[in-house]
Amino acid sequence: MKSKKFIIFDLDGTLIDSSGDIAWTANETLKEMGLETRSVDYIKDCIGWGVWPLMEKLLPGASVEVINHGRDIFLKHYAGHLTVETVLYNGIYELLNRIKDEGKGLGIVTNKPISLTEIIVSEVGIKDFFSIIFGGDSFENKKPHPEPILKVMASKALEPKDFVMVGDSKVDIEAGKGAGIETIGVAYGFRGAGELEKAGASIIVESVEELSSTLI
Repeated sequence: MKSKKFIIFDLDGTLIDSSGDIAWTANETLKEMGLETRSVDYIKDCIGWGVWPLMEKLLPGASVEVINHGRDIFLKHYAGHLTVETVLYNGIYELLNRIKDEGKGLGIVTNKPISLTEIIVSEVGIKDFFSIIFGGDSFENKKPHPEPILKVMASKALEPKDFVMVGDSKVDIEAGKGAGIETIGVAYGFRGAGELEKAGASIIVESVEELSSTLI
């Protein structure tokens, strides 16, 4: 992996631990809808596919109209609670600095709405590291569809072998594999090694330190 020239990162569960803010927002949404709240661990298991799928999982069996309503409530609350508890994983800032110093390119592909993504990466101090940032609404398709990965690749004068996708869930691994590139699963994120193994990650790392030694 040290030969890779462009590293594509997932955001939540990979670069940042946003579980506290997302769980708070999800529970505020459920309370406003008159429903029981959920544990942080339960909500963490629902993160990764985007806001609509999150609401589908939190509102099982609900109609499209109810899920849409929940999504609107979630986005209303989340907009004012993006980085209250959200932090970079320990060592991520230093890793991004080292990658940049090596002359490698950096991108983000997340299923979070792009407008919120740009605010978050700015507020946690990493926006300037990335030459390209795509959100879940940047294109018609989002992860696990390979389209956003392919769009990153198309924007760079590099070969597929020069790219790697780094993420904590099967949607990241499946998107990378679908785009024909190698993948690194980070077991320190929201999912753990089991899901990443089943998804077929090229390599699985247990810590940011191991990720660093894998990439640089």
